[in-house]
This record gives sequence, C-alpha cells and structure tokens, in this order.
Amino acid sequence: MLTVACVLKEGGVYDASHVERLREMVAQALSISYRFVCVDDSPLPGWWAKISLFEPGRFQGRVLYLDLDVTVTGSLDDLASFPAPFVAIRDFINPGLNSSVMAWDAEIADHIHAGFTPDIMDRFHGDQGYITEQMPNAAKFPLGWCISYRGSVQPRNRVPKSARVVVFHGRPNPWEVSLVA
Repeated sequence: MLTVACVLKEGGVYDASHVERLREMVAQALSISYRFVCVDDSPLPGWWAKISLFEPGRFQGRVLYLDLDVTVTGSLDDLASFPAPFVAIRDFINPGLNSSVMAWDAEIADHIHAGFTPDIMDRFHGDQGYITEQMPNAAKFPLGWCISYRGSVQPRNRVPKSARVVVFHGRPNPWEVSLVA
C-alpha cells in the first residue's frame, strides 16, 4: 500500500493545521488506496528532520513525500506510481534534487538515514544537498509536474494545466496566495 508522508517539526513554522491542509488536498488528488502519515518524532533539527523519513523499517511499500508548504493542483497518481525506485524534483535553483516532493520504494534509501552523522549538517546547507549526494542516480519527475510558484506561476499568475504540485520555496507561503488554474 502507498504511504503519503509529511514531516512536522515541533516549534517550527508549521503546525497541525498545515498537516490537515495537506491531508485534505491529498484526499482529493489520489485515486489509489493510501495511508497518510505525519512524521513528528524526529530528533533532528529543522529541515534535517526530513532525514527521519528514511529510517530503516519506518515504511513498507511505496512512499510519496510532500512538504507542508506545497499546493496540490492535480492528480498525484502519476507521482506516486512513477516507475523508478527513487524519484524527486530537479532543484529549481541549484544542481541536484529538490526534496519537496519525492517518491521511493521503502528500504531503497535506508542508507540516507543510516549514514547520517551530525557533521553532515556542517557539510551541507540542508537536507537536499545530502539527499542529492546519497542518491546520485535518482530519477527526476518530468518538468512541469512539480513547479516553482516563483518561477512558473507568479510571473503569469496562472498554474499550468500539466502541474500536479506547486512548490513554494521562500515567500510567499501557499496559504498567502490564491492560485488560478
């Protein structure tokens, strides 16, 4: 069975209302059976809490991960069933992966958690650089499926029809704008 996961770090920017917002969007955008899981038990600080997604044994089957600051605008079926053991978005600014939307087969990326040491937080600006290093051959979702609000939506004030997820990196936050399809 598919697991749709998000991460909530206590004391951060997000709270349970953001989890519920995401849960409602997922319910409208997935036609396949799934369970929704919020990982809120990570001992790691800030965005590094995302590394806890890869804790060995945490999930079984296929996992679709979504950041709390995304807006779902289309079907998530293609993202969840993308034919690769690990797939993520191309980063919008830097080479490598953007970890706002990822899908993987449980256990395929356990080494991300198993190899994590505190010094990694000094070597990388954030989780995306570390995940990129650990998954150098990761597949990328097709361009247009997961898009940047600032790069693809804001200039035109319209969400392209091919978009499934709008990623908000930086300001504004998704709950501060109204998206037009």
